[in-house]
Amino acid sequence: MKKAILILSFATLFSFNQNKIVASNLSKSELTFSNSKANVNPDDVKNKTANGYFNRALAEFGYGNIPAAIENANKAIELKPEFKEALSYRGYFYKLSNDNEKAIADYLTANKLENNINGYFIAVPYALTGNKDEAFKWMEVAFTGPENKPTMEAILADKDLESLHSDPRWNTFINKEWFSASEKLVFEGNNKITANDLDGALESFNKAIQSESTNHVAFGQRAITYIRKGDAENAMNDLNEAIRLKPDNSTYYGNRAYIYKELGKYTQALADYDKAIQLDPQNMVYADRAIVKENININDGSIVDDFITHIDAFYNDDFYTFYLGTHFFIINNMNEALNYLNKAISIKPEGDYYLMRGKANFAAKNIEKAISDYSEAINIKSDDGEAYYFRGTAKGEKLDKYGACDDWKKAESLGYKDPNGYIRDICD
Repeated sequence: MKKAILILSFATLFSFNQNKIVASNLSKSELTFSNSKANVNPDDVKNKTANGYFNRALAEFGYGNIPAAIENANKAIELKPEFKEALSYRGYFYKLSNDNEKAIADYLTANKLENNINGYFIAVPYALTGNKDEAFKWMEVAFTGPENKPTMEAILADKDLESLHSDPRWNTFINKEWFSASEKLVFEGNNKITANDLDGALESFNKAIQSESTNHVAFGQRAITYIRKGDAENAMNDLNEAIRLKPDNSTYYGNRAYIYKELGKYTQALADYDKAIQLDPQNMVYADRAIVKENININDGSIVDDFITHIDAFYNDDFYTFYLGTHFFIINNMNEALNYLNKAISIKPEGDYYLMRGKANFAAKNIEKAISDYSEAINIKSDDGEAYYFRGTAKGEKLDKYGACDDWKKAESLGYKDPNGYIRDICD
């Protein structure tokens, strides 16, 4: 089972056009953190809980539920008052709610904790409230900082800044040379990635690196381009260099871990996922880390913790809810397997989910429910030979020889081999 994980930076998260997703009937009020160790440090628990609420806030933002995003950010900040990332994002959520004064207050508090964490975003509510002097001041902060620079294209396209266009300072600002040649080439490469022009993107990133050999962003973005082209070796080389140049960048470790995982180098992948999360607990690679841990030791108790950390935030993620249910099935915990498989189906009724729940019900001796689930899997995907085969096995458990044989033979006709020889031994 595979699922691509997009690792978002502060700047790129806001560039996505989010679509509203109808919330499922899963509980969203409180998080369900699992602490596998009996003796835990209260401060560690508080930080973990604060991070969990912030991750939920980001997920609610992605789901288009801004009031819930603010509510969860509030809880994170209550537990961790100097949580600069949560303050900065809550400012953005307030801005989306047209509460610009609160947005400014949160942005300024966050900026005191980390200089230029959000210069461009501070400028926007100032522009919307008519304070042009502060808006221009913070835009200049944004463009002169070494990190988190917006693109000029974003500034020019931002309708929230239109009130500044008539000011004489506007043309001076947009015509000033804010970017190095290397930075411009990185922007160019990013645009080509978006357009799926991977060869063109590589050319731009190559030029960016030739222009500035210490530009870690260029190495990191060229690595992503190589990943998309399936060139693991060159991607790994670039990520190694990006990490050498910027060893505190969580995203680079997460991306390198992904390559190690795809190459089956699980010990190295785990070390990098651990480092990515240590550097940034909001780097949502917990589910990928859980999958790596499964491949190292299926009985590692922290596997469940990692899946739950992901699902607590992204409660509408049917895939990893299903994956966690499958994990519980593999370790023979049928009650929890059925619990999470039920949740996955309630989010999205996929045939594979019914098939797995059928197996869990069969293992739990719920034979009629197993037959029902296998039948539903077949209704969704009529050529699912595996579902026919397992339904036949469940029918056999009910001593329905003819029904069992019909299903086993149908499975075989669909290309699913009879590993147990049932057709030979029972039907013929």
